[in-house]
Amino acid sequence: MNIHEPVSAAVRALRANKLRSALTTLGIVIGVAAVIVVVSLVQGLEKSVLKQIEKAGSQTLFVRPVFPTDMPFAEYLKIKNKDLTLEDMRALGHAVPSITQLTPLFFTGSEVKAEGRTATVNLIMTDDSYLDLNSINLAAGRNFVPSDLRLQNKVAIIGSSVAGKLGITGNPIGHIIQTPALSLQVIGVLEEQGSSLGNDPDSNILVPLTTGLATLSDASRRQLFFQARIDPRISADDGADLITEALRRIKGLRAGEPEGFKVFSPKQITSIIGGITAAITAVAGGMVSIALLVGGIGIMNIMLVSVTERTREIGVRKAVGAKRKDVLLQFLVEAAFLCIAGGAMGILLGFILGAALGKALFGAVGMVPLWAVIAAFAVPAAIGLVFGLYPAAKASKLDPIEALRYE
Repeated sequence: MNIHEPVSAAVRALRANKLRSALTTLGIVIGVAAVIVVVSLVQGLEKSVLKQIEKAGSQTLFVRPVFPTDMPFAEYLKIKNKDLTLEDMRALGHAVPSITQLTPLFFTGSEVKAEGRTATVNLIMTDDSYLDLNSINLAAGRNFVPSDLRLQNKVAIIGSSVAGKLGITGNPIGHIIQTPALSLQVIGVLEEQGSSLGNDPDSNILVPLTTGLATLSDASRRQLFFQARIDPRISADDGADLITEALRRIKGLRAGEPEGFKVFSPKQITSIIGGITAAITAVAGGMVSIALLVGGIGIMNIMLVSVTERTREIGVRKAVGAKRKDVLLQFLVEAAFLCIAGGAMGILLGFILGAALGKALFGAVGMVPLWAVIAAFAVPAAIGLVFGLYPAAKASKLDPIEALRYE
């Protein structure tokens, strides 16, 4: 018997039970869609993060204090000097002539009030070089100027969504916003940047570093972050080594003594992000694959029911000359067809949901790699064959005489 006959028989059998066939494929549809969505979201997250790194530039390095999560806590406690201060930054600028720009940063969450409304925002304490270093443009108003930092002026540059959250209508320039410790006059509004998971730059408020530091505790003032731009004639990785060596000298660290800071180049950050997203893909992919397993069990269950219901049909076919392999092939084709159809619908649904969620969460749509699409077709087909094998084998072994007697 050629392949056309069992395929035709399988299609007729499935069309005769449309609702049952649709419900049977639902587990496969959900499993495949979940895999595609997870891969799409992870790719979107990576794309969003890398986009932020690119905005800062390939020659921009990031320096921060060590965190307890960076190492075993016992090792963390052994580090004597975990501070990064404004004095350290200034000394670093003098020690490494290859640094063309240094920007201090301090991040904190805060509530702000205006027009009788309250909003939660991200306060970034920095200086007049922050916008240029991170390629951020102003939609209105002005940047900080040296006198704002020198005189500790109580001014702020707000993200594009802050005014709306606070109910400020019209031009927000000149309006006063209140934090728990400061009364700030708005002097600038940032262009819309778009949000991503855990990061909404449109809700940021920039405050002059000297103004903000005066409101912090002594311990907090010693936990600054830096961004450093390296001369393009030197690679970013070499620049990271220069900064590490210079900070160790500034801190007076001996050879082999662990430092209380970390320096990241764009390549290192990209590598870290790649490792994180690969781990997320593996773990999440494994979890959602359980849905495929459940779908496969559902396929086997419904095929066993089908074998029982069609016992007389099988008996008739074998009585008129159908061989065991013919019956086996027909039921395998039915199981594989259900899984492949479910896989195709799952891929389509996964692409739609992945694009929508990626745009909403990260502001970026992740490209699903070819391997994920191939796997989404191949895995359901394999599941159909594996889980359809037992019901098909059971059908093919039926004795035609006993099958014809079956009621």
